[in-house]
Amino acid sequence: MFKKFGFSGNSDFFKNLGGGIGKGLFILCAAIGTVLLTVGGAFAGNYTFSSNWQSAAGIWQCILLIIFNPNSALISGGFLFLFGATGTYKDQERQNKKMLQLNAENEVLGNTKSALNSAQEELQESKSRIIGLHGELVQTWLKGMSKFLSLDSNSRVTIYYEHDEEFYLLERYSKNPTYAKVHRQKFPLNQGVISKAWEHENHIENDCPHAGSYEKYAAYLTEKYNYKREKIDELTMKSCRYYAKAIVDADIHIGVIVYEGTEIDFFENDLENRIIDYCRDHQGQLSKFVRDSLLFDKEVSIKREGKNISVEDDFLQMMEDEK
Repeated sequence: MFKKFGFSGNSDFFKNLGGGIGKGLFILCAAIGTVLLTVGGAFAGNYTFSSNWQSAAGIWQCILLIIFNPNSALISGGFLFLFGATGTYKDQERQNKKMLQLNAENEVLGNTKSALNSAQEELQESKSRIIGLHGELVQTWLKGMSKFLSLDSNSRVTIYYEHDEEFYLLERYSKNPTYAKVHRQKFPLNQGVISKAWEHENHIENDCPHAGSYEKYAAYLTEKYNYKREKIDELTMKSCRYYAKAIVDADIHIGVIVYEGTEIDFFENDLENRIIDYCRDHQGQLSKFVRDSLLFDKEVSIKREGKNISVEDDFLQMMEDEK
């Protein structure tokens, strides 16, 4: 008890008591006035003030007689009742005005929230269009590069970028529509030709058996690239020749570009050196493709931030800042 009061205490007892009395003052006055009117009315009919006044002895009896008599009860009760009733009416009027004001503010907030939702939807649509245009740009670049290197329908080229210890497929191109299809978006960092190029900057595979000798082909990929047999069986394009080059930005590996073919003669006509020269000459463009994809890609952006912010969250945060 002694810890709750005093300058060092943390009790809100009297604060809460005062607040309760302040809020209920008008109702309390009206209730007390009703009681006094009832009591005064019950005794006023047979009460004679003059006779009691004459029998009063001393100033204190006179004061008590003036205060405690049915007529005084009627007067004070009427005053308290009128004060409480008027105060309650005024209080309700102020409450109604406040409610109307809050409703108007809520309507304005609702309109603002709706406008924010519309703006957010337009922003997402614009972002989606930008992502689509970026993909088309990379796809066009891959198509031009494939024509320049004379890659045939048994070949394919794919760009991957790294994020959070995983590879993501950015874009892929092949003259063969079957090989151009994307079946997976994410790939492990420690598996396949991609991982070799990621670790050693480039990787050339020209010893893998042709898929026509399937058992030897599957055994080779399992032993050298840590592939599981069921994954090899699911491959749409069973390539046996690869050239993979790390995409470097400011001496940091940010992605990998992979050239692959299903035939043993993939590297004929000095294709290997032509690919190496082309990648060297266009390293800046490749790194820009990857940097832009990290900015545009919605999934990666959300994972990088570690949260998902909605329009409602933005709106509530804005309201908090204004307080």
